Amino acid sequence: MKTWLYLPLLLLVGFITPSCKKTYNEVVIPNQTILVDAKTSDWVYSSIDQTYNFAVSVPELNNVNQLDGVIVSMARFQANSNATPQEFEMLPQVFANQSYNVLHDNANVFVQIKGINGVASAPPPTTVRIKIVLIPSAQ
Repeated sequence: MKTWLYLPLLLLVGFITPSCKKTYNEVVIPNQTILVDAKTSDWVYSSIDQTYNFAVSVPELNNVNQLDGVIVSMARFQANSNATPQEFEMLPQVFANQSYNVLHDNANVFVQIKGINGVASAPPPTTVRIKIVLIPSAQ
């Protein structure tokens, strides 16, 4: 007799459970990638703060707000090689006693090299590829 009391409950669970379905609302916002090659001669020395600076015009930054992300990375070419670099390292970072920093405003990205621990700053000995990724954020 007790089994007859549970039968309607089991049937109700059997019909409701399969009809429950979790839905996901995903919003995909595409990022924008900009690649720039900086030759050794493109770096400008500043005697004021003893740094080497490279500036690249990025008009796409005009549409970036404070909530968006700007990621800058750099790849080094092998000496005497024309092969495209495959590994990028995010900036800021320290490499070979040189500190690499990044700043940007609404039109330019600036990469700055400064020597650490008393080492004089020096531009990269080969061309470097700078990768700028603009990541919009939806709030």
